[in-house]
Amino acid sequence: MIALLVCASSISAHAALTSDNSERRIQVRQGSNVYIEPSTNGSIHSPGITMLSGDNVTNGDSMQGLIAQKQRDFNLDARLSIEENKRVNINRRPTYGTEHNHEGQDAANNDYNDAVSMDFNVWLNNNSYRAKQVAEYQRYLSSQVGSKNVPPLSQLLTTARSWSKCGYEPYQLPPQELWANIVPTLRLYSELKQQGILPASSEIRSVYRSPGLNDCAGGADSSKHMNASAMDIWVPEYEYNPWQRSTMQDGLCQFWQYQGSGHNFGLGLYATGAIHLDTDGYRKWGFNHASSGSPCRY
Repeated sequence: MIALLVCASSISAHAALTSDNSERRIQVRQGSNVYIEPSTNGSIHSPGITMLSGDNVTNGDSMQGLIAQKQRDFNLDARLSIEENKRVNINRRPTYGTEHNHEGQDAANNDYNDAVSMDFNVWLNNNSYRAKQVAEYQRYLSSQVGSKNVPPLSQLLTTARSWSKCGYEPYQLPPQELWANIVPTLRLYSELKQQGILPASSEIRSVYRSPGLNDCAGGADSSKHMNASAMDIWVPEYEYNPWQRSTMQDGLCQFWQYQGSGHNFGLGLYATGAIHLDTDGYRKWGFNHASSGSPCRY
């Protein structure tokens, strides 16, 4: 009877252990920590199991360590995923050409030129008779020097820069009896540009001035601007480049010396970079309107 009871007890214990093994198999190795191997269904739970002690391992420590490790792995994966999303989902603004420093100055000059053109159109269209006369003036010049050698009218009709202070308009059309006087000066201007002595970007900033405006602006009593044979020009890109400006002035001086007489070339060179051209007397001048003040060394 006693033997039967012992046998039954052994069978019961074996069955219980087998039942527990279906949820978790506990392995104990001598001299090593206890560890848990998940069951085949992937579940990780057995709160009722008492962990066997190995090297100072207490109940539940291995389970907590495993959970903590899994949590760390999950957090690491999550952080990596977030960082990857940040790299992939960067919103880029569209890039527009910017312009380098000199490409920005050119834009400002273009804006200025557009404004001047608009002002000229307002002035031109303010009076139908004036517009008709300007159109006639342009046709006349084209017939004399060719249309390609006629500068923009917004430049060719500019007057003294102090027009506003003097109470005048920014543009003046010379009287018809003076139209022929500008023709040889236009030919000279075109030749200087064709030879590269004046760059193509040269601009005209003053041509005809009525006697009243010339007097108010401080012009000479015998200024050739009053008979429409003179023009003042400048080169915008040379304004802050003394070396280029000096090189251009040297070229003008050489042309004046060797070919100026045939054009009856009057050349005025100023420290500001302004250049005066006329075809009404072979002469030169510079500082203080004196021949000795000319930068020409010839």
